[in-house]
Amino acid sequence: MRKILRQTCFVIILGQKLSPMRLMFYFIVLAAFFSCKKDTANIATPEEIVSYKVILTTAWMSPAFTIPAGAHFTIVAGMVHSKDTFLWSNRPATLGLENVAEVGNVIRMNQELDSMILNHKALSRFAVPAPGINSSIEFPLTFTSSFSCISFASMVAPSPDWFTGINNYCLIQNSKWVDDVTVNLYVHDAGTEDGDIFGYDNPATVPAQNVSLLSAINATVLANGNPVLGKIATVRFIKN
Repeated sequence: MRKILRQTCFVIILGQKLSPMRLMFYFIVLAAFFSCKKDTANIATPEEIVSYKVILTTAWMSPAFTIPAGAHFTIVAGMVHSKDTFLWSNRPATLGLENVAEVGNVIRMNQELDSMILNHKALSRFAVPAPGINSSIEFPLTFTSSFSCISFASMVAPSPDWFTGINNYCLIQNSKWVDDVTVNLYVHDAGTEDGDIFGYDNPATVPAQNVSLLSAINATVLANGNPVLGKIATVRFIKN
């Protein structure tokens, strides 16, 4: 198309006796066609398939946190999904998320994710082996323009109902695929069990509360005397 326009401009110029003013006008037009280059790198196109390397790095360490006996994370369960889909939000946890947060069981969550896939709200689900409390794991994921977001969760154990993860983070930003980004992960309270202890046998929260960031005042055993709870992990996305 640009070549045709350039040729058309040459025909116009060569086929006319031009005044200096008109000649200057055509010169400006031609210069624009020759020199104007649009940076289209990483612009998301319809149904484009893009792969990422995902690096999850945990940092459950003292003095930022107390480290109890048997401290561990559980299987990392999540999905690749559309931007209007959530693993959790400002509402009570689903039964699947409750099971992950309380005992690290992913069976019910996988059923919920499969339902989202059938309803075209998610592209795929994944489960990654539990990372150590101070380690890194790496895994690949595939996204599309329609399913460019990711959510996942892993229990912070032992605890009443605490977990960490990411919710509805989208890798298309300002209409472009993100090249390389690192996101901090914090501890969340599923709002389904009471207790400020490192343990599993706790009374249910009645009624269940909305999922929220865990505060140091409600998790003094984890806070280790700190006034706030810092990041307990990071996740990095690197576009292949």
